[in-house]
Amino acid sequence: TMMQSLVKTWRLSSRSQRLFNTSTVRAEKVISRDTRLAGRLRFYKEVGVTDVSPPWQESQVKTDNTVASPISAGVDGSDSASGVQHLQDLGSAQLEYILSPRRPGSVDAPDSPSEWFGVTLDGRTLKTPMGQTLAVPSQSLAFAIAAEWDAQEKHLKPAAMPLMTLACTALDQVAHNPQVYREQCLSFLPTDTTCFWADPAIDRGLHRRQREAWKELHDFVEEKFNHAPAYAMGANEGMIMVRQRKDRNKPSGLPHNQELFENAEEWTFTLDAWHLAAFSTMCSQAKSFLLGWAVLESGSPIKEMTQAIEASRVEEEFQISSWGLVEGGHDYDRLNCSIQMNSAEVFSKTILLDNELC
Repeated sequence: TMMQSLVKTWRLSSRSQRLFNTSTVRAEKVISRDTRLAGRLRFYKEVGVTDVSPPWQESQVKTDNTVASPISAGVDGSDSASGVQHLQDLGSAQLEYILSPRRPGSVDAPDSPSEWFGVTLDGRTLKTPMGQTLAVPSQSLAFAIAAEWDAQEKHLKPAAMPLMTLACTALDQVAHNPQVYREQCLSFLPTDTTCFWADPAIDRGLHRRQREAWKELHDFVEEKFNHAPAYAMGANEGMIMVRQRKDRNKPSGLPHNQELFENAEEWTFTLDAWHLAAFSTMCSQAKSFLLGWAVLESGSPIKEMTQAIEASRVEEEFQISSWGLVEGGHDYDRLNCSIQMNSAEVFSKTILLDNELC
């Protein structure tokens, strides 16, 4: 009947109104607690550097004199983003050990830095996405991070703050979950980009470039780890190496000597949280454990970061020289790789130099 239709319409409209009101309230709450960084208006005027307490000590900074990081720990303001780990309830001794800088590869017990530095926005000490005080063991690094914040214009651009990202990653993630990052780095070893060579009978030019970029590195690996890394020659052999095994107990990848794996894993345990964060960035950008290791290891044939970047991009640069550059693709890849790799090196070296570990 008409009356029943009117009642049904009224119920639907009432339900829609309630849903609309509920959605509006939720949206207002999300906006009020929005901690996303990208696109936010710059909310500060002055940027500075200040002395802070070590991360493993109770902070002496007053709560009302700090500013929460506008960088979200997750894409929705939570810690739900891919790869984000919860803070572990570690003792001060464990945090002091993993956060005290030491030279990569050194087995000596680290000395705790006497000075730690933070960044201030309008006089308030900046915090990390997980709510910890941003504290780094290098005044030079603190000034570099402050410069990143000061360089922001009307809208904040997180991609323009790679050192801030590395520092927060080291404090919030690596220090509390170092084994996760060690395993991530080691996972690049079975498919290391420097171990897949072109067949000289098919592509002599590419093979020559690979040999120039990787031969000395492999010799250095053999010298330090007692075994040369295994490698695949040609596309067919490479595909066979990396294909998924029917027996899941037999991992896919290059058949490196087991002692090489063990020595590489042992080396990762010599890294403090700062260098492990930098090393993780290098491995993911270069798609190579060996190149990241060579950048940090003393006596390496990789003397400059430009060498590591070129060695990680041999195939792509060869294709560009042969067939041309694709705008919006190859150029962005070059830029991103250069920014991330160089930032990781600056991050590492400022800590080493300021703590006299070189």
